[in-house]
Amino acid sequence: MAAAERHGLYLQCGLKTVDEIIIRKIEGELDHDRVMRLVRELAVDAASYPDRNILIDYRQTTATNKSMLDIMKISAEIKSFQYFFTNRVAVVIPPDEKRFEVATKMKACLVIMGFHYEVFTDYDQALAWLTNG
Repeated sequence: MAAAERHGLYLQCGLKTVDEIIIRKIEGELDHDRVMRLVRELAVDAASYPDRNILIDYRQTTATNKSMLDIMKISAEIKSFQYFFTNRVAVVIPPDEKRFEVATKMKACLVIMGFHYEVFTDYDQALAWLTNG
C-alpha cells in the first residue's frame, strides 16, 4: 500500500485525471500538523504537474477549530510554495457553516496573496470552475 493510501490521501493523475485536473481526496481528522504536511504534498503535486489545476476534496474530513492565527500560519506555508501553485485550486468542503467560515477566511488570505483559489460545497461546481477557466 502506498504511503498516500495509508494516510487516507489519494492522488489521481495521468489517465485518471478529469480534464487534466489533479484530484486529491482527503479523509480523516485535519489537525494543524496534518494540514501543514498536506500543503507540502500538494506543492509536490503542483510542481510535478505544473499545467494542471488542483481539486482537493475535504468532504470526508473533520477539522479542529482554526483560529485566525492558524489560518495565517497555513496561508504562510502555502505562500512559501507559491512558485508551484500557478493554476487554479478548488477545495470542496462539507456543507457545514463553521467549516465554510474557516474556508472563506483561508480563501481571503490566499486571494490577497495572488492565488487562484475557490471554496465549494458542491463537487460538480468545483470541477466546472476548474475546467471553465
